[in-house]
Amino acid sequence: MEHRPDLGYFDEGQDLAAPAFYMEATTGDARTLPPAAVRSLAFTRLEDEAVWTRDWVCVGAHEAIPNVGDLLPFTVGTHGVHVQRTATGLAARFNKAQHGGCRAVPLQCQTGAKTKCSFTSCGYSRDRAAIPASELGDGTPEMHQYLGLRPERLLTAQARSWGPLIFVNLDIAPNWTEAGLQRLNRESGAFGNHKPNRSDEIWLEFKANWKLTAAALAAGRLAASDPEGGWTVSDAETRDGRPLRAAVLFPNLVLLSDERDTAVVILQPTAIGRTLCRVSVYGAEPAATLERWRAEIEARAAEAEAEHLALSRFGTTHRPETIGQPLPRQTSDVAAWLQAVLAARVARAPLGPVEQPLYQNPKG
Repeated sequence: MEHRPDLGYFDEGQDLAAPAFYMEATTGDARTLPPAAVRSLAFTRLEDEAVWTRDWVCVGAHEAIPNVGDLLPFTVGTHGVHVQRTATGLAARFNKAQHGGCRAVPLQCQTGAKTKCSFTSCGYSRDRAAIPASELGDGTPEMHQYLGLRPERLLTAQARSWGPLIFVNLDIAPNWTEAGLQRLNRESGAFGNHKPNRSDEIWLEFKANWKLTAAALAAGRLAASDPEGGWTVSDAETRDGRPLRAAVLFPNLVLLSDERDTAVVILQPTAIGRTLCRVSVYGAEPAATLERWRAEIEARAAEAEAEHLALSRFGTTHRPETIGQPLPRQTSDVAAWLQAVLAARVARAPLGPVEQPLYQNPKG
């Protein structure tokens, strides 16, 4: 096969937006998504258009920005955005410096991997943690890179809250399904007065595509779902045998809940085959249980890493026994559900010219 860097390891000769690409992954006897879905830069760019610029994306918790002026950066796909607490609520905006201080995006930043760069607001670089208002003074690099001199002139995004969590949406007029989220909370038992406190946040990074990471973290027996609302809840057990409710809110939020705690895992792709997980715990004494949840998440993510390695090499000389063979059967209920939701998102994305350009305020 001809080597094509823009498609990952090999050119698989497929239209990534065509229904046929997802057919085997969304039937009753589903197989896994084709390997291009976890190893292709072209597929990553398709997801940016069909998912990350269309869906509500969880970016963090209210506790991360408690004071007026505090700012929470979060790169959504290849778009550098932030949420800032203001005197009247939350303001979501695109960063002033979308490409750092570069006149054009360097080639090394176009590989699908987030780079470490001094321009932390760049949509192609890694984020930093929440920034207190005291660090955003006039003339500081943070002030210029994120807010510029006139924050009120920055392009805005949508911001909403669910429980203690903050979400953004980059689309023009997205739908927010409050009733569906209330049902998700009832089914998952994620948030409530019995889980009043939040632990410190830790960041864990795993060598697996974000879709495989989400499926592995929330693996279990499907108990309830709302494909249109983009969530599913499964019955599972922890590694030490405790009952667990595992939920996915598509695309990037996983909730692992038991009677005492809820582990919140916010997923963020940092490369085609890497996922950063921002982890915090809500409960009566979450600081005491954070390490237990960390071990649970790391054990589940190890399965995602193994799955990513196997699938990304499927049909290549790294796994010669798989060349020309059918794709593996999908054995995970949660992964099959995620595949179907992803296929639906791609199917409804406007992949051609549209009358209203994306990221522009509606006319009138």
